[in-house]
Amino acid sequence: MKFYLQSFNDIVTNSSMEVYQEATDYTVSSIKKIIDTILKIAQSDKKCDDLFDVFIDYDNMLEEYFEEIEGNCKDEGLKHLIDEVSKDRDLTLTEVYNKCADAIISSGFPTIEQYVETYDDGWGGYPRTEVKIIPKGSCTKEELEILDRINSLFNIEAQYDG
Repeated sequence: MKFYLQSFNDIVTNSSMEVYQEATDYTVSSIKKIIDTILKIAQSDKKCDDLFDVFIDYDNMLEEYFEEIEGNCKDEGLKHLIDEVSKDRDLTLTEVYNKCADAIISSGFPTIEQYVETYDDGWGGYPRTEVKIIPKGSCTKEELEILDRINSLFNIEAQYDG
């Protein structure tokens, strides 16, 4: 079995070359097709969506996203809401975003998906996103680590300075 799913965005400037990859909806659908095909070959009547949640993980972009909101927000109520929810150190940035998303969007800010689509750090950098594959049933820590290896098919960040 061969996987040729890598796609590259590259920038060549002067004597250096940088290659970045980001997870997109295409990445998610490709992973689902791979899993569906494996299940079909195994003669299972299940589909990927029956067994796994496969989605783009925006955690690596949320800190920047919240900083931009904080720097541009005139709505003190929204700032207060984000600050209050963020005080719960047990929450991930994704969970903070999910709790605040309606208020963020109603204040005129983009969703995290829209933010990533139009991302510009001013330096030509690309958004940092990953795909998460989470089983709907129970599994061991070792099985989760193996699933995370699928993500390595899509994660490449390289730099060459010549």
